Amino acid sequence: MMIRVLLITNKADITTDFVVKKLKEKKIEFYRLNTEELGDNVEVNLDFHKDNFKISDRTTGNQIDLLDIRSVYFRRPELPNDNSELSRAENQFIRNEISYTLEGIYKILNSAYWLNNVKNIRNAENKIFQLRLAKKIGFTIAHSLITTNAGSAMNFYGMNEEDCIIKPIRTGLISDDGNEEAIIFTNKIYLDKNNAQRVEGCPTFFQKHIKKKGDIRVTVVGEKVFAAFIHSQDSDDSKVDWRVSQDGLKHSIYMLPEDISANCINLLRELDLNFGAIDLILNENGEYVFLEINPNGQWAWLEKLLGLDISGAIVNLLKDKIDERETT
Repeated sequence: MMIRVLLITNKADITTDFVVKKLKEKKIEFYRLNTEELGDNVEVNLDFHKDNFKISDRTTGNQIDLLDIRSVYFRRPELPNDNSELSRAENQFIRNEISYTLEGIYKILNSAYWLNNVKNIRNAENKIFQLRLAKKIGFTIAHSLITTNAGSAMNFYGMNEEDCIIKPIRTGLISDDGNEEAIIFTNKIYLDKNNAQRVEGCPTFFQKHIKKKGDIRVTVVGEKVFAAFIHSQDSDDSKVDWRVSQDGLKHSIYMLPEDISANCINLLRELDLNFGAIDLILNENGEYVFLEINPNGQWAWLEKLLGLDISGAIVNLLKDKIDERETT
């Protein structure tokens, strides 16, 4: 059995389950590499003298030749949990070794088709880069400022009629040594001369608060565009950041204007991505405002709620690229 499709994720990743289901329906051979099992159920053997690079699964008996892989879906790799019998330093050493082994495996798979390539994901995650590129492509963007200058922060706040939001530059997910996690959501902010001084200790991301009809999540797979309207203004909790009260929030399938869909596809091309989850706002004037793109964003909840066949589009793309590489 020759396996051509590799899914890189973790055991708890529900989104990958949707892709697995479609792959099985289409009878496409694949292997799901749950990276936290490396060194446990999953064995790595990289023989450089023989150019023999294999992964073996002790549970299923599968042996995967990495050089046979034609398509890769990169989702949510995780490292193993710490071994309680080892010191913190020893566990960190092992985690580093596994992390760098995975990085090496990704490079062995360079000739495969990726959804998305790790290097391109990391490049695209930078929100500063995203905003400049989105503006260049033709998106409307929110009036934005990142600063460590208290005076600049106060001027921005005043220029925008003291109606501003604050958001993380990188990610809102924070953890305490990996044990306790919390999320920093986008929030409206009150700024005065006293608390404005706090920006001097850390770059702070301000945007003008946009009055909106709702939020739009656009999922792009290759050149297929799936858009969902999120009725964020139906609840007080979700008016600024819809993720605060995602459960029970109404969603609808949405048809984007052709020029906005084209901008979404062009943004992926500029970022060398084959998949992207783009967040837009539909403001009170009917304008589409770009917020950000997540090159590895969630989408399974949209397929479940609205029946959008995102998993089917992903599997079709992975399959098409297998066929292309087999014939070249």
